[in-house]
Amino acid sequence: MNRLNFKILVVGLLFSTGVYVTSCKSKTKDESTQASADTTAVTPVPSAPVEIAADDALTTGVKDATKDHPGVNATVNNGEITLTGNIERSKLPDLMQTLNSLKPKKINNQLTIK
Repeated sequence: MNRLNFKILVVGLLFSTGVYVTSCKSKTKDESTQASADTTAVTPVPSAPVEIAADDALTTGVKDATKDHPGVNATVNNGEITLTGNIERSKLPDLMQTLNSLKPKKINNQLTIK
Protein backbone atom coordinates (compact mmCIF):
# COMPACT_ATOMS: atom_id res chain seq x y z
CA MET A 1 0.00 0.00 0.00
CA ASN A 2 2.84 2.34 0.76
CA ARG A 3 4.32 1.82 -2.68
CA LEU A 4 0.94 2.52 -4.33
CA ASN A 5 0.56 5.83 -2.45
CA PHE A 6 4.07 6.82 -3.58
CA LYS A 7 3.24 6.08 -7.25
CA ILE A 8 0.00 8.09 -7.03
CA LEU A 9 1.92 10.98 -5.45
CA VAL A 10 4.60 10.90 -8.19
CA VAL A 11 2.01 10.75 -10.99
CA GLY A 12 0.07 13.62 -9.38
CA LEU A 13 3.23 15.75 -9.10
CA LEU A 14 4.20 15.07 -12.71
CA PHE A 15 0.73 15.94 -13.92
CA SER A 16 0.55 19.17 -11.92
CA THR A 17 4.08 20.17 -13.06
CA GLY A 18 3.09 19.59 -16.68
CA VAL A 19 -0.02 21.71 -16.29
CA TYR A 20 1.95 24.45 -14.53
CA VAL A 21 4.69 24.57 -17.19
CA THR A 22 2.16 24.60 -20.00
CA SER A 23 0.15 27.41 -18.43
CA CYS A 24 3.26 29.48 -17.73
CA LYS A 25 4.37 29.24 -21.36
CA SER A 26 1.06 30.57 -22.61
CA LYS A 27 1.07 33.33 -20.00
CA THR A 28 4.43 34.55 -21.22
CA LYS A 29 3.11 34.80 -24.77
CA ASP A 30 -0.03 36.62 -23.63
CA GLU A 31 1.98 39.07 -21.52
CA SER A 32 4.46 39.75 -24.34
CA THR A 33 1.59 40.24 -26.78
CA GLN A 34 -0.10 42.60 -24.35
CA ALA A 35 3.16 44.48 -23.75
CA SER A 36 3.69 44.96 -27.47
CA ALA A 37 0.07 46.07 -27.85
CA ASP A 38 0.54 48.63 -25.07
CA THR A 39 3.60 50.17 -26.73
CA THR A 40 1.83 50.68 -30.06
CA ALA A 41 1.03 54.36 -30.55
CA VAL A 42 -2.49 55.12 -31.66
CA THR A 43 -2.71 58.06 -34.00
CA PRO A 44 -6.04 59.90 -33.68
CA VAL A 45 -7.94 60.36 -36.90
CA PRO A 46 -8.39 64.05 -37.58
CA SER A 47 -12.03 65.02 -37.60
CA ALA A 48 -13.49 67.10 -40.35
CA PRO A 49 -13.92 70.75 -39.42
CA VAL A 50 -17.42 71.95 -38.70
CA GLU A 51 -18.83 73.74 -41.70
CA ILE A 52 -20.33 77.14 -41.05
CA ALA A 53 -22.15 78.83 -43.87
CA ALA A 54 -21.14 82.32 -44.97
CA ASP A 55 -23.53 85.15 -44.05
CA ASP A 56 -24.62 85.82 -47.65
CA ALA A 57 -25.53 82.20 -48.35
CA LEU A 58 -27.03 81.90 -44.88
CA THR A 59 -29.17 85.02 -45.36
CA THR A 60 -30.54 83.68 -48.63
CA GLY A 61 -31.35 80.32 -47.03
CA VAL A 62 -32.98 81.97 -44.00
CA LYS A 63 -35.20 84.14 -46.20
CA ASP A 64 -36.27 81.05 -48.13
CA ALA A 65 -36.93 79.09 -44.92
CA THR A 66 -38.99 81.81 -43.26
CA LYS A 67 -41.11 82.79 -46.29
CA ASP A 68 -43.77 80.22 -45.26
CA HIS A 69 -43.88 81.68 -41.72
CA PRO A 70 -45.26 85.23 -42.03
CA GLY A 71 -44.98 86.11 -38.31
CA VAL A 72 -41.29 85.17 -38.09
CA ASN A 73 -38.48 87.71 -38.55
CA ALA A 74 -34.91 86.46 -38.92
CA THR A 75 -31.56 88.25 -39.00
CA VAL A 76 -28.11 86.84 -39.73
CA ASN A 77 -24.93 88.18 -38.14
CA ASN A 78 -21.52 86.42 -38.04
CA GLY A 79 -23.06 83.06 -38.85
CA GLU A 80 -25.71 83.33 -36.11
CA ILE A 81 -29.42 83.38 -36.87
CA THR A 82 -31.70 85.38 -34.55
CA LEU A 83 -35.42 84.61 -34.73
CA THR A 84 -38.06 87.01 -33.43
CA GLY A 85 -41.84 87.24 -33.83
CA ASN A 86 -44.65 84.72 -33.41
CA ILE A 87 -45.04 81.11 -34.57
CA GLU A 88 -47.48 78.27 -33.99
CA ARG A 89 -46.14 75.42 -31.89
CA SER A 90 -46.82 72.87 -34.64
CA LYS A 91 -44.72 74.81 -37.19
CA LEU A 92 -41.68 75.41 -34.98
CA PRO A 93 -39.99 71.98 -35.44
CA ASP A 94 -40.12 72.27 -39.24
CA LEU A 95 -38.63 75.77 -39.17
CA MET A 96 -35.85 74.77 -36.76
CA GLN A 97 -34.97 71.70 -38.81
CA THR A 98 -34.78 73.77 -41.98
CA LEU A 99 -32.60 76.41 -40.32
CA ASN A 100 -30.28 73.81 -38.77
CA SER A 101 -29.72 72.28 -42.20
CA LEU A 102 -28.20 75.64 -43.26
CA LYS A 103 -25.38 74.99 -40.72
CA PRO A 104 -25.27 78.26 -38.80
CA LYS A 105 -22.95 78.77 -35.82
CA LYS A 106 -25.93 79.26 -33.55
CA ILE A 107 -29.68 79.88 -33.66
CA ASN A 108 -30.98 82.40 -31.13
CA ASN A 109 -34.65 81.51 -30.80
CA GLN A 110 -36.55 84.47 -29.36
CA LEU A 111 -39.86 83.46 -30.93
CA THR A 112 -43.15 83.69 -29.07
CA ILE A 113 -45.19 80.52 -29.42
CA LYS A 114 -48.93 81.03 -30.03
